[in-house]
Parts: sequence; C-alpha cells; structure tokens
Amino acid sequence: MSKIGRNDPCYCGSGKKYKQCHMKEDKQREQESREVKEAGRFVRRDLLKYARDERFSEDFAKALALYWNGFYDVDNAEEMSMPEAFRFFDWFMFDYQMEDGRFLIQIYREEKYDDLAKPQQTLIEQWVQAPPASGFELTGYEGQQLQLRDYFSGEEHVVYEAGGRGNVEIGEIILTRIVPVADYFEFSTTAAYLPADEIVDIKEKMETAENAYKTTNPEATHKEFMRHKNYLLVHHALEQAERVGRPPVARLDADREDKKTQILAQQIRTSVTWPSRMPASA
Repeated sequence: MSKIGRNDPCYCGSGKKYKQCHMKEDKQREQESREVKEAGRFVRRDLLKYARDERFSEDFAKALALYWNGFYDVDNAEEMSMPEAFRFFDWFMFDYQMEDGRFLIQIYREEKYDDLAKPQQTLIEQWVQAPPASGFELTGYEGQQLQLRDYFSGEEHVVYEAGGRGNVEIGEIILTRIVPVADYFEFSTTAAYLPADEIVDIKEKMETAENAYKTTNPEATHKEFMRHKNYLLVHHALEQAERVGRPPVARLDADREDKKTQILAQQIRTSVTWPSRMPASA
C-alpha cells in the first residue's frame, strides 16, 4: 500500500483528512516501534559485552565444551566463526544455567535494569520470559515473513527475518530462538538450519532425552526440558555434518571464508593476553 498523504482522506473512512484523524496516532506508533528496534540492537550488543565479564569465565568454559560437544574449548574458542560465536553466546545468555541456578540474562536484568532506557527495560523484561531455543520447521513464507512450526511442540509462529528464508526449504528445520521486538517476532541471533537429509531421527532423540530428563524431573514441562537440554540439537547437527562429510565446525574447515581473519586472531593472541580468554570473534 502506498504511503498516505497528509491531506488524503483517512484510511479509517471517517471522511476527515489524514492529518486531522489518525496521523498523530500513527506517527506515535512508528516512533515507538523505532525506539524498540533500536533498543533491541542495543540490548543485543550490551548482553554480549556483559557475557564476556571475567566473573563468568568458569561458566563460559563449561558451557563452551557442553554446547559444542568438545569441538571448541577455551584454548581454541577464538577460532569460532562469527555466526558460531553469536549462536553460542545467545545460548549461554538465555539457556545455560549458572552454578547458583540463575540464567545470565536474569543476572543482567537484576544488575543493569536501572541503567537502561524505558524501551530497553521493556524489551529485557520480555526477553527474560523468552522461550528456549528450539528447532522450527519452515512451513511457508512470504517475503520476509516466515511461517514456522516448533518441530517438537507443534506451536506455530510468524517471524520477521530481514534475509527471508535464505537457503532453507519448506520442511527443513531452523535452529534458533524467537524473541519479540516491537510488534513482531524475530530470531534472537544468527540462525543455523538442518537440511532435509540431516533431520533424520532428531525427534526420536529429543523424545528419548526428554523421557530420561523427566525420570529425575517428573514435574518438568517441555519448555523446562528444552531450556536445559536444547544443546542436544547442536550435537545432532554436528553429528550429521560429520556423517555427510562436512566440517562440523568452522575451525575444522580448511576453506573457511574468514580464514584470514582467524590467522590475524591467532597472531593477536600471541601478543595479547585476553582477560577471560573469550573469543576475539565475538
């Protein structure tokens, strides 16, 4: 729909000019939407910076090995590609449970809330309640609007993704987290996906893991299980990559596109002591 002019009849059918009817309300809504989008960009950057704090270095080391199933550790963490680093830190902030039982995003809210602007506060309150990362089947799309179905719970979602569906085909699975931003939903960070021939027995694996989890946590919901065990989705993806002969992680790819960047990171590491030995790529 073309943009309505100030002196055009209002779209509501009132017979008034747009400027005398809904224009002020629409402008206010647009301004609020811009503020929330900017808040989303700020909070993502600030969370990433916060997660690199020295206080969390021991948890970082444990989480890194768990998430990547041993393919990365603190000695080679800087070899993660940027998308790998983003996905790991997203999981570390939202889904990894610290020794005291809290999640890093909860600690961030407790410590930083009063320093945030109102739109940022609103967003972090929503994100603290965000569901765990999961696998979402692409069931349809229209431009940048993706229709997704949680592959394990069956919940359906409509998500905005600036890049559209990318290489993902209908029926394939996107590994990501969905969060609210303004009046729509989007991925919390760079997503990964499972091609059709690498989905195989992932549902059976997760059902078996959930049954085992509930033997010691009989009251746990599916979302609680996913919060604590969704790293198994990453393990499945790594296994399938090896099965089809593809490097499971970027550091094992001799032809990786950012090889020059990684060589530079290695050179920097020999001359600089990183406070927490967290990846320079982040």
